[in-house]
Amino acid sequence: MNFLSKFFKHKSDKTIKTCISIYQKAKKERPNKPEKDYLKIVLLTKPPFDYLPDEIIDSTLDNFNNINDLATYIATTHKDKTFWFFREKNLKYDKKNIKSRNSRFFYEFWGK
Repeated sequence: MNFLSKFFKHKSDKTIKTCISIYQKAKKERPNKPEKDYLKIVLLTKPPFDYLPDEIIDSTLDNFNNINDLATYIATTHKDKTFWFFREKNLKYDKKNIKSRNSRFFYEFWGK
């Protein structure tokens, strides 16, 4: 394995570990929440997913039902330019609504 492949593999591994850590912390601090909420916490904390429209967030959550698969997906798609395009578009045109959606979800998750 050459130097660059080690570097990129390490970044993916780090992303996966971070996702799992966020998931475990949320599950420990707020037990008995629906599994989909734990996965959504992870998804909304990882760019570019943090400012994607509800349709993409919901579709992603419908496709993954465990943290390992979701974390691998996040690490794999992190470089996908389409997601970053939509994120930038939402930051420019719909930042207030997306930020409000995220804040509302985080408040409901952590506040109760």
